[in-house]
Amino acid sequence: MKKLISIIISAAIFCVLSSCGFAAESTPADFTMTMQIGNPIMTVNGTQQEIDPGRGTVPILVNDARTLLPVRAVIEAMGGTVEWDENTDTATLKYRSDIINLTIDSTTAYLNDVAQTLDVAPALINDRTMLPIRFIAESFKFNVGWDENEQLITITKATDEPVATAAPTATPADKDSGNNVLIAYFSRAGENWQVGNVEKGNTAVIADYISEKTNADVFEITPVDPYPESYNETLTRVQRERDNNERPEFNGEIENFDQYDTVFLGYPIWYGGLPMIMYTFLEKYDMSGKTVIPFSTHGGSGWGSTRSELSTLCPNAEFVDGFSTAGTNARSAQDEVNSWLDGLGY
Repeated sequence: MKKLISIIISAAIFCVLSSCGFAAESTPADFTMTMQIGNPIMTVNGTQQEIDPGRGTVPILVNDARTLLPVRAVIEAMGGTVEWDENTDTATLKYRSDIINLTIDSTTAYLNDVAQTLDVAPALINDRTMLPIRFIAESFKFNVGWDENEQLITITKATDEPVATAAPTATPADKDSGNNVLIAYFSRAGENWQVGNVEKGNTAVIADYISEKTNADVFEITPVDPYPESYNETLTRVQRERDNNERPEFNGEIENFDQYDTVFLGYPIWYGGLPMIMYTFLEKYDMSGKTVIPFSTHGGSGWGSTRSELSTLCPNAEFVDGFSTAGTNARSAQDEVNSWLDGLGY
């Protein structure tokens, strides 16, 4: 039976972002999806398709309050990956930097390792794995609407447009005189993250590789109020900062910022977006007229929405193709970083 359920859930849930790459980095433009209770057809950006291809399964209401449905085609339209633990009957859904764990017949779900209580448990109904669509969509930061009269579900999300990239206009600094190039980065060092005897975060490791290759000046964006060593505690704080649109303060000043023509800008990707301390930094230091080269580490989101955020924060900068890698790969990525920098002329 567990093997059967494994096959069913693999077919019933889409793959939501892989933990190691750029697959399905963003949703389609002006993403809009509609579904109706009792109707096996959904509409995605104006195109009709079956919710459960070939089986005719329909969304159902449970306790007149929550919608359950086989979500493979739904999540497929969003993009992603799924892992299934046959021993525990648990599905792990990943979308950008968010991870959901759902277990058949359990009302306890986990969003980024934080326990959440569901109104209705995932269930096996007529040999189909049925999951709560509102919880999943909203956890992945989609908007969910409900028309009670029509029993119509609408799921929407704005598109994260990538920043336009172009060849650098400024000549890369000579390795022996990198005083017109700056590396500015934020990195969180967490539990047991050691490089030699120094605690160092993943993004800091990439910044070191860039520094070795370019001989550029370096400014680390360090928060006045350091983030917790515990990643779960950090996520709680990050969510609060995002919800409240906070601007965490950072230490220090960059002397003679105007002298820099090129800025390598580094950050981890949290909840698919920029850490709020990067907003603080970019609202203080104007990138107008400079060449900005982003680099980032992530837990599976790829660039997430960060390139469109940078485009908004730095409207008068010129962007060059950046470098992004999973945080787990950072300590083995030096050859990749060097190859990328070679391509930029360093």
